[in-house]
Amino acid sequence: MKYRQTMWAVLACMACAVQAQADDIGTMIVTDDKAPSKAATSAHSVTVIDREMIERSHAASVAELLRGVANIVVRDVTGVGAKSQVDLGGYGESAAANSVVLIDGRRVNAPDLSGVDWSQIPVDQIERVEIVHGGGSVLYGQGAVGGVINIITRVPESGGQAMIEAGSFGHYNAAVRAGVDSDTSRMEINVSGQSTDGYRKNSSFERFDGGARAEVDLSSSLTASLKGNFHHDRVGLPGSLTATQVAADPRQTNNPNDFARTDDGFIDGGLLWDIASGLELNVEGGVRRRNVHSEWVSFTANSDYLLLDKSIRPYLRYSFGDAVRTSVTAGADIHAGDGSFAFGGAFPLPTTTFSRSHQGYYVYTDVRDNGGRWHLNGGVRSERLSDTFVQATRQQVSQNRTVWEIGASVAPVRQLHVRASASTSVRFPLLDERFSFFSGTVNTALVAQTGQHWGVGMRFGDERTSLDVGFNRADLKHEIFYNPLVFANANYTDPTRHDVLMLQGHWRITETADVSASYTYTRATFRGGAFDGKDVPAVPQHAFGGRVNSDWGNGLTTVLDGSYVGASYLISDQGNVRPKLAAYFLLNAAVNYQWHDIEFFVRGENLTNTKYSSYGVKGFAGDAFYPSPTISVRGGIRYSF
Repeated sequence: MKYRQTMWAVLACMACAVQAQADDIGTMIVTDDKAPSKAATSAHSVTVIDREMIERSHAASVAELLRGVANIVVRDVTGVGAKSQVDLGGYGESAAANSVVLIDGRRVNAPDLSGVDWSQIPVDQIERVEIVHGGGSVLYGQGAVGGVINIITRVPESGGQAMIEAGSFGHYNAAVRAGVDSDTSRMEINVSGQSTDGYRKNSSFERFDGGARAEVDLSSSLTASLKGNFHHDRVGLPGSLTATQVAADPRQTNNPNDFARTDDGFIDGGLLWDIASGLELNVEGGVRRRNVHSEWVSFTANSDYLLLDKSIRPYLRYSFGDAVRTSVTAGADIHAGDGSFAFGGAFPLPTTTFSRSHQGYYVYTDVRDNGGRWHLNGGVRSERLSDTFVQATRQQVSQNRTVWEIGASVAPVRQLHVRASASTSVRFPLLDERFSFFSGTVNTALVAQTGQHWGVGMRFGDERTSLDVGFNRADLKHEIFYNPLVFANANYTDPTRHDVLMLQGHWRITETADVSASYTYTRATFRGGAFDGKDVPAVPQHAFGGRVNSDWGNGLTTVLDGSYVGASYLISDQGNVRPKLAAYFLLNAAVNYQWHDIEFFVRGENLTNTKYSSYGVKGFAGDAFYPSPTISVRGGIRYSF
């Protein structure tokens, strides 16, 4: 059975993963304005999901959009994408803390274990997604261990769209956006909402998003921007099932009344000033407020979490040279956060207030020839973090680290680019890794996780056919994990190694059809101690993704995509003693028909009706699983004006 699953995955790869079109990545600029670079000549492996692919896929969430992308595994505990975990680089349970997620360069990682709230990023607002594989702490700060995901939203333009769709499991979704674009100003407003009953009992999900964005050219050299968004959602928390319960009825729940409710909003603005020839100043900053209320009726408990985060992100860049272009960027990322955590119900705890001060200062240099034949880059960053907790007493802890990066890319012959990079990384403990809200004490034994990274790769091809091969290695010290034996977060005593080999290919068969495919081999292991040679839990060794995109003419297009995720050990099974979480293969398809300004679409997901769980945990009372949805279909209409 194991070999048959693998064979199906390989065949599907060549025939059908929403993934970057390789012919596009040579022209994309990655990954934000701090150090813009063409993906094809970058010292890192880069994957880009462009706007055309996003629209044709009709993915309902960003997590769904990322499923099947090279070097990414998506795990979902609710089955509706609301509590998804995106693993970039093979970090298992701690994946959310080992990558950085940006929206237009604004960091959206939560400072606690909740990670990134993928449901608050409406897909209809995305222009493209850029994924940089490998360590990137110099430009993006602590936590950029496995890589960076930068989501670039659409620039306001005249016109708009209105969309409505419905589908299986009581799914409804609607979105409207409208904008205006004059010679010197651009503005857009957007509203969207979604509702679903979910695959499992008590996995219903409802969300509302509303936002606006404006840009004004104050002069030929000065542009001001302002954007904001409000997000509200409510999601049922069906919890885990035993293997026996999954076999009997994977849609059941042991927690029929548990739920979480989130209100999250931000305002962000900036000024971009071309001071003089080659000299540019960009100052961005904003405020984010996040409030999460959770009800665990099954445990007679509830909690309230409040976070207010303020940030300012300035940088100054000077570029000079003609035949050889040099850019030097100096900048800072400064965050100041305050919040509180309250735990109530049958066993209430004192309210804890906390504050987090985080500063990063960096210098980054980029040198390249204008012909695209070679490219050098390097930089250094100083990072400092200070946490303060007040429950019965006031407790404070501070840490600081310095990281560096160097990289190079060269084209020895036409159509071939070879790249190499080396860097160091740091990840500071999250708030609830550092502090126990239940005991009211700081875990003073927990130290910062550090890493050394190496990467090599090559890209060969032209606009019709291309192949990208990349290898990244991360050697980590003091990797942070949750130790269920002592019910606390801890550092692995011995080093860990994370190796990733990626192959990404693209073939434009005709002017109306193209095929993309990827294979990722990941090996994350312990190097010494009681677990020497064992695999890090929740990291599958093999993953495949593929897509066939076809234009049949007369407004009819189709997308067939598939993904395979190999077996992995359960979370908390560092000894590799329990049976693995089973591998699974998913096949999806979308059909789009464009008639004038109206598009009709249908998307089917998990067409093979695979019964699987993407998330499993080893527990004292037995193994726990979170079943994912079986086959589903949804369709709708989109009108552009």
